Amino acid sequence: MARLSEQEKQELLEDAHSSKRRREFAALRNQTEEIRLSPEDYIQFLNEAQPFMLEKATPRKPIQGSTFLI
Repeated sequence: MARLSEQEKQELLEDAHSSKRRREFAALRNQTEEIRLSPEDYIQFLNEAQPFMLEKATPRKPIQGSTFLI
């Protein structure tokens, strides 16, 4: 993961203190909480988003164990 420059850190802090930005995010959150995707819509979204996923698929060892905590 790349480190942020001092300028990028300052921009994030300024953005975090912006009341306008807070209102915009609240409006988006209210709008999206009303939307529920069907499984088909969700799969369509994942298929459309796939080209933007940059991680290369690599083989992984099978998961072993009997107790898993989330």
